[in-house]
Amino acid sequence: MAREYDVVILGGGVAGYYCAKALRKEGKSVAIIERDSLGGTAIRWGAVPVKRALDFFKENKGNIEELLNRWQDDLAELGRRTKSSLSSIGVDVYYGEGELVDSHAVKVGGSILTSGYIIIATGTEAISIDGIPVDREWIITHREAVELKDIPKSLVILGGNVEGIEFASLYSQLGVNVTVIEKENSILPGYDGDLAYPIEKKLMDKGVKIVKGKSAIKAYVENSNVKVILDDESIMEGEKVLVTLLRKPNFPKGIERLNIRYSESKILVDSNLKTSVDNIFAIGDINGIMGLGNVAINQGLQVAEYILNGRSISMNYESLPRAVFTLPEIAGIGRQEEDLRGVSYKVGYCNFKDTWRGWSRDLDEGFVKVIVDEGQNVLGIWMVGNMVSEYIGMISPLFNNNLTLDHIKSNLIIHPTLTESILEAVLNINNGR
Repeated sequence: MAREYDVVILGGGVAGYYCAKALRKEGKSVAIIERDSLGGTAIRWGAVPVKRALDFFKENKGNIEELLNRWQDDLAELGRRTKSSLSSIGVDVYYGEGELVDSHAVKVGGSILTSGYIIIATGTEAISIDGIPVDREWIITHREAVELKDIPKSLVILGGNVEGIEFASLYSQLGVNVTVIEKENSILPGYDGDLAYPIEKKLMDKGVKIVKGKSAIKAYVENSNVKVILDDESIMEGEKVLVTLLRKPNFPKGIERLNIRYSESKILVDSNLKTSVDNIFAIGDINGIMGLGNVAINQGLQVAEYILNGRSISMNYESLPRAVFTLPEIAGIGRQEEDLRGVSYKVGYCNFKDTWRGWSRDLDEGFVKVIVDEGQNVLGIWMVGNMVSEYIGMISPLFNNNLTLDHIKSNLIIHPTLTESILEAVLNINNGR
């Protein structure tokens, strides 16, 4: 069977999902090919499910049994919501592995889909190192960890990165004895120490053991437990091991038939996210630019605009808002202190408990940090606290327009709200570092 579309998208993760919606809204005929479950890592296999489970604890919605009893229904609902959202606007969804036939045709099952444009949004998948092979039973990835089936008594997490620490937060809340192994000397590499410290303290208060400055080199199953050997020959042990170390690209089948340039780790694209074949784009994790869900979404929307209106793509990755959905959360935008070594800057802090809204809510943790240069330009705004990810996203448009201290001081902020802590932090700026 042959079908013709304006655009065929390989991959139903957030990049493909938002790109398809934007194109279809403007009347383009669109097909998505998905080999597994719509939503990808961000919606189905990681980010959204983990955040939903952590919100259960942040908002005191009930006991652990209630969460686990309805968890599989929640995951199924994610799939239904994603499929319904696409089908309701006329996006055709094909399940199976898409294979590139030529620059205008993709095969899936018994169908050949032809189109003017092809968008590759196939993402990446978790892998491990040679000495610690993933078997998805004893040594698992986020895909198995998010299912919350057969909760182990103990879990060793390889990697103190964002993914590893988010899962450490979740599983420790579920009563699991968690050990985190991080080869660097601090968890959450890439985040300032004052941002990471409250998360580490909360984990340790929950009984999480954090091993820093050591690497796992081998793992094996013995007596219904997994033993992990570290580079100093010490051994850590757990019922399961969760690997959050590496990812590999999901190159679409048939890519070698076309003149698409790619390396071992990514498909190469230009500034407009085009591959070396003029009508084929690569968006999301597969292009290796930055493996974050909000980047993938933005790339999907911008490629849609390029196809629809010929508008060149422009993205400012330096001022990308970011969040870590731990207990408490980290969220922020711009540069951090570790990015500014050798540069003169100033910092202002405000603890949430010292704001009027913080007092009214009896908050005892969390803060805002504002970093500025000598010219009073805001270099970064970072927060730690419960649900702070909700506060930071729409600061991005302001930040991208050269936000200064005068802008913050001269604009109105609702009183009393926790957003006032940004103004308070500005008023508390010190004499420099």
